Amino acid sequence: MLLPVTPRNPSCRAALTRRGLLLGSIAALSACALPQQGPSTAAVLEGAEDKSFLLIEVDENITRTLGNPPVTSVSGLSLDPSAAPSEAVGVGDVLSIRILEAGSGGLFATGNGGAGGTDFDNVTVGRNGHITLPYVGEISVAGRTPLQIETLIVESLEGKAIEPQALVRISTSSGNRAVITGTVGRPGPFQLSLSGDRLSAAIAAAGGSSNPAHETTVTIRRNNRQARARLSDIFLQPANDIPLQRDDVVILAHEPPRYTLAGAVGQTNTYRIETPRYSLLEAISAAGGARDERANPSGVFLFRHESRRRLGQAGIADLDAYPVTEQGLPTVYRFDMSRPETQFSAQRFLLTDGDAIFVTNADTVTLGKFITLFDQGVGAINRAQTVTE
Repeated sequence: MLLPVTPRNPSCRAALTRRGLLLGSIAALSACALPQQGPSTAAVLEGAEDKSFLLIEVDENITRTLGNPPVTSVSGLSLDPSAAPSEAVGVGDVLSIRILEAGSGGLFATGNGGAGGTDFDNVTVGRNGHITLPYVGEISVAGRTPLQIETLIVESLEGKAIEPQALVRISTSSGNRAVITGTVGRPGPFQLSLSGDRLSAAIAAAGGSSNPAHETTVTIRRNNRQARARLSDIFLQPANDIPLQRDDVVILAHEPPRYTLAGAVGQTNTYRIETPRYSLLEAISAAGGARDERANPSGVFLFRHESRRRLGQAGIADLDAYPVTEQGLPTVYRFDMSRPETQFSAQRFLLTDGDAIFVTNADTVTLGKFITLFDQGVGAINRAQTVTE
């Protein structure tokens, strides 16, 4: 039986000790996960089994039902009937008033004693809601319609003027106004017509957005509530083109939609969504594409918070088993790019603001990292042995 021989040279014993420690470390690393950027494909699949998020395998049906991005909406901003544009006169309104008489020689007749009338332009309603006219005196007009004010003027002239008549028109209404501000051509107050002005028409009248519609957010503040949507969604979705109300504040801001791309791709970064219809395949290509030597073609994942309503409309069942955050239900879409048909889905599956795409490493990459580490370790052992010898 052969017994192990212990080197008498202490330096040789130290070299063997170092070699044993290093080989032991490499063996330990081989038993656990090596460092990598983000989760592996197996880790994502295991997480889905715990129902910490919803995993959806993308196919033709999913692309057709969920491939279009979620629509941002302001349609849920409830309407207040009392705040609709009103023909009632308010404080600060400017009126144009014409008083006529049927006979000649009256109080409001034209020159040379003929019949006619007198115009009173730029009559401003005071803070007390009153106006003052010659021979009429001070009358309360706030809250009354032009027709009601005409009747009030005629009644005040009974016995003073000859068969008087009055015509009242609101030249400028300070009450029927909304404010449009932000990245528009002409920010400021916007006069609302009695027929009702839609949001898109008001923005166009204010000079439109200074930036592309899909890069512009529109926030509407109404009383103590607010809602926000992309300008492109307001133009394309009729339900979003809501009528404005008095005292609405409309704020346009330049906020380009963005997505994050990480993993085995050419360059990990946060990128702009360049067009209103920007696909997952375009997004990966913008970063130089997936890296052939690293990427797992079956491990392309899109992370997004989806609404229960949208998922339910797509026929996804058992949604109550998953957590829901303020942003929505955590959802992961898996694209198995090793299947040729998935390439078509990736061309049609569109991104939305806040999406995150992750391309996992292939299993061979993890093996390659271990082999590289092993080679580096053996090299270190050999160098250490050379020095000790």
